[in-house]
Amino acid sequence: MRRWKLSKRDRRKLLEEIKSRWPEVPLSSEPDVEVISDKKEGIEELYIIDGKPAFARIENKLIPLISYLLDVGVDWLPRIIVDEGAVRPLTRGANLMRPGIVSVEGEFNRGDIVVILEPVKRIPIAVHEALVDSSEVANMERGVVSKRLHYMGDRLWKYARSV
Repeated sequence: MRRWKLSKRDRRKLLEEIKSRWPEVPLSSEPDVEVISDKKEGIEELYIIDGKPAFARIENKLIPLISYLLDVGVDWLPRIIVDEGAVRPLTRGANLMRPGIVSVEGEFNRGDIVVILEPVKRIPIAVHEALVDSSEVANMERGVVSKRLHYMGDRLWKYARSV
């Protein structure tokens, strides 16, 4: 495992990347950013912002961590609320199928990062990559809507909680 602080230049590039994707993300103006890389655990890069594991690179995509979403909220991301029957498969790493969707909040395009919320307390349970646009979801009766990148209880979840 390697852990280091980002230089000012690299920190600025990372923050620009985050803000360009999610302009509403709640970040301080000059956050302290560390990076962990653990090839043994399969962690490309895990970004710790102001002492909290916040983002990770998975499959060369920057994604927010569920633990971070639990701390700062999810209003800055497009959200998909699922029914009770979909919660268990999603927390075991399943992709999201159309029949499990109750509603979509916010707009997203194919390839965008979306957060999956459980229906009662609206807690984030997974972070997915959209396979269709949000406008197409309403017209679908079946099919895969999003692909799993990170879910509650996966190895990234456990690793982030141990940092």
